[in-house]
Amino acid sequence: MTALTTHMFRYMPTLGRTVAVAAMVLAFPIAALATDWTVVPAQSRIGFSGTHAGKAFKGEFQQWTAEITFDPSDLAKAKATVTVQLASARTGDTTYDKTLPTVDWFDVAKTPAGVFTATGFRALGGDKFEADGTVTIRGFKVPVSLAFTWRPDGDRAMLTGSTKMKRLDFGIGKSSDAPGEWVSLDIPVDVTVALQKR
Repeated sequence: MTALTTHMFRYMPTLGRTVAVAAMVLAFPIAALATDWTVVPAQSRIGFSGTHAGKAFKGEFQQWTAEITFDPSDLAKAKATVTVQLASARTGDTTYDKTLPTVDWFDVAKTPAGVFTATGFRALGGDKFEADGTVTIRGFKVPVSLAFTWRPDGDRAMLTGSTKMKRLDFGIGKSSDAPGEWVSLDIPVDVTVALQKR
């Protein structure tokens, strides 16, 4: 504090000093509040994989948004909501890409989006965490846990994680392939999310 500032505070009434101190505090960013993140789309992806007739396939959703609040030191306040446009699924195979939006699969005409909502976070040690939540697709709301790593770098961070979902839990492919004779019943999902502090 400069000599002039000290002189001003010495003769300032108590109420005036209180207001001045509050103004000085508010003039600086509070790091504890900087936990909201914005996705960097060009460096992020949500992918899925499985097998069809014994042949492995991979795909990804090309349109999705995420609202993420996360601070490893304050997991009680962490939250995440990811909304995926199901019609944006692409595998690189024309037959698969035409089939996925149909009634027995994603049924995008009735339910265009799938939503993951985190309900709680826990630390697993080091940079590893797990988010418990629900995934809603086709009107089915199913509990899902996502294991992920969190690597911060200044105002940036990278989240990479994975989980596995059972397609029949969402009624996906139930009419045409309930036994899983053609398409695998378990569908691994992997995420890579580059983030920038807001």
